[in-house]
Amino acid sequence: MPVLLKGDSKMAVIPMSYSPGTVARRFSILDGVTIQGVLYQVIWDSKTPFAAVIEAAPSVIDGDMRHKVVATLELQRRPQLEGVLVRKFWEDSDVAQIEGIVVDGIVRDVGLATFVYETVASKAGVVLLSDNEQYEGGKALWQHIARRSSELKVFILDTDAAQYYPFDGERVCYDGVSIPESEIWSEHPDRSKHGVVLVAESITGKAA
Repeated sequence: MPVLLKGDSKMAVIPMSYSPGTVARRFSILDGVTIQGVLYQVIWDSKTPFAAVIEAAPSVIDGDMRHKVVATLELQRRPQLEGVLVRKFWEDSDVAQIEGIVVDGIVRDVGLATFVYETVASKAGVVLLSDNEQYEGGKALWQHIARRSSELKVFILDTDAAQYYPFDGERVCYDGVSIPESEIWSEHPDRSKHGVVLVAESITGKAA
């Protein structure tokens, strides 16, 4: 992963909300968290796959009772990565590559993105893979998860070599500093690390 792109992602939260009926019909509720006195829920659509964080209590939006969305995590299940079959590494696991995570400004900088990753991995049992191109914010998020998360363990997979770091048949956890950055990221236009992905797995190895 990554080819590191300059600047920050331009992705923005599009004003979004769901009706209580849609939440009940489409999603399962994985977990909840209270931020500044407001209860939020992490909801999960396993078919898409897609996760969102909503206000647990609906409010009147455009004349209807709806749950406001404050964060989204878009994922993609892929049969192979850079030519390497996913089942080679995760034969019996649900694996999804991250397309993008967006957090609304009102709940930014409180660790919500990390919480969403942890919840999807530990409660839905999904192995999360980084995207192959990343902005500084994505790099910082992965480093934060590697350093601080008590729910996830992070590994470095080189899909070009079809091996985990340190490429000796074993794999070691990345703690944010234990593996040289030069082994993980290359700065655009250098694409030498495009085939490298970070892998986040639940500490328990299964859905709660």
